[in-house]
Amino acid sequence: MLGMKYARNDIVSSMYLLNLFTMKCTDYISKSAKQNGDFIMKKILFFVLLSTLSLSNAQINFGVEDKDFSKGNIGNIHTGHNEIILTFDDGPVPGVTDKVLDILSEHNIKATFFVIGNNVKANPKLMKRMVDEGHIIGNHSMSHIALQHLDPLTWKDIVNREILDAHSVITPYLVNNKHFYFRAPYAAWDKSFAEFLNENEIGKQYIGPILWDIGGELEVKDGKYLQAADWECWSKKISIDDCMSGYLYEATKRKGGVILMHDLRHQSAELLAKMIPELEDRGFTFSTMNDVNWK
Repeated sequence: MLGMKYARNDIVSSMYLLNLFTMKCTDYISKSAKQNGDFIMKKILFFVLLSTLSLSNAQINFGVEDKDFSKGNIGNIHTGHNEIILTFDDGPVPGVTDKVLDILSEHNIKATFFVIGNNVKANPKLMKRMVDEGHIIGNHSMSHIALQHLDPLTWKDIVNREILDAHSVITPYLVNNKHFYFRAPYAAWDKSFAEFLNENEIGKQYIGPILWDIGGELEVKDGKYLQAADWECWSKKISIDDCMSGYLYEATKRKGGVILMHDLRHQSAELLAKMIPELEDRGFTFSTMNDVNWK
């Protein structure tokens, strides 16, 4: 990752200068001690050398903390804070993702995009724009297959390809991330995947699979939308306003949380444009996956 590379170079340079400075000080103090036979000067020399050894042997944590894949999907992520975390799955998609980015830019909101590796390879300009505008990138697999009912002989190859190969594709775009984030397509997951991936140096740095707090399903009672999911709204030809009412009801009930949307259909961009002012009028603020207190 570019950010990690620069941070690593800055720290290495600082360590070099520190060691150089310490060597000069040590040389000076040593000469003074020899000339004066000063006991205090000798003690200073000892502590300088001890500090240098401690710094030289310290393990500096470059980049992402080890978090480990979870054996089950992670839910109830950020409710009760009156904050909204916008997440978009399945992109980037030309003609939709760019509209979503326009809307987010207009409102100065950062979001988290759970992208598909194959789409990333096909749309590097959109990916660059996401990063340049400060958004967080999550791993949503290489090809969006459901990770379930896999062949016992080949499942490790499939999991490796869908998650770790996807990670290699999105790595240049993770510069705004505090952690690596994964959301499983269709929320399909098995604890054996976690055990397998946590043996990998990259895999064990991931948080996931991450679900959502708002937007997972459609629920209507007595004509009132209690929950909504954009993909289901459009498949059932539900209006943007009715779909939005379900999102707003659930967001209010949960006092904020992680909202699931998809940057696949233009209706989702239109929904976003209408929903952001409504959420702001209700007193919600916006944050990202980086702001979650992951345990």
